[in-house]
Amino acid sequence: ILGDFRLNADIIKDESVDLIFTDPPYDRATIPQYEDLAKLAARVLCKGGSLICYVGHYAIPDILPLMTPHLTFHWVLCVLHTGGNKNFPGKNVMVAWKPLLWFTKGTRWNSTQIRDCISSEKGEKDKYHEWAQGTVDAGYCIEHLTRKRGLVLDPFCGGASTGEAALRLGRKFVAFEINGSTVKKARGRIKRIQEEVNGQDG
Repeated sequence: ILGDFRLNADIIKDESVDLIFTDPPYDRATIPQYEDLAKLAARVLCKGGSLICYVGHYAIPDILPLMTPHLTFHWVLCVLHTGGNKNFPGKNVMVAWKPLLWFTKGTRWNSTQIRDCISSEKGEKDKYHEWAQGTVDAGYCIEHLTRKRGLVLDPFCGGASTGEAALRLGRKFVAFEINGSTVKKARGRIKRIQEEVNGQDG
C-alpha cells in the first residue's frame, strides 16, 4: 500500500495480525515513529502476537520507553552480519550485528523455542532498496511466530524482503511504503514470488 502507515492503517482489522516484522529508518528523526508502531501493534496484533523491529544500537535507550507502555518487551535478538563489519562513527565500534527488539501483545501465544542469534544474508540493495535486508531474518521469525496462513504486516516495507519471506512460507502479507518508486519495485517482487509459489503449488 502506497502511504504512511500512521495515516492508512485503519484498513487493518483489530487483532488480525500474527506478526509485525519491520525495519524502520535508523535516523534520530524517525525514533518517535516507534511509539506509533507500538500503538498500531497494540491494536492489530492477535492476542499473544509479536512485533519484531530492527533498531540502531544507539537508539535502544530512547526507543524502549516509547514502546513498553503499549506492548510487553520480550527479548533482544541478534542478527549476525555475514559480510564485512562497519565502523560506527563517533563510537569507535566495529559493528558486527544488528539488534531486533521483540515485543508481544500480552503473553506470547506459542512456546516454540527461538534462537536469539540469527546469521543474516546480504539484502538485494542494488535491486530493490538501498537499505534492503535479506530474507533469512524475517523468514526465521515468521516460521516460528505465525500460524499457517497467518497475516504478516510490515509498516516500513522498503523492497519487500519481509513480504517475500512471508509468501514463501505460505503466509499472507500486507505492507506500507511511502516512496512511490519503491512501491513499484516491491509490488513487482511480490507478484513474481506469488507466481513462483502458485506454480509450485500447481
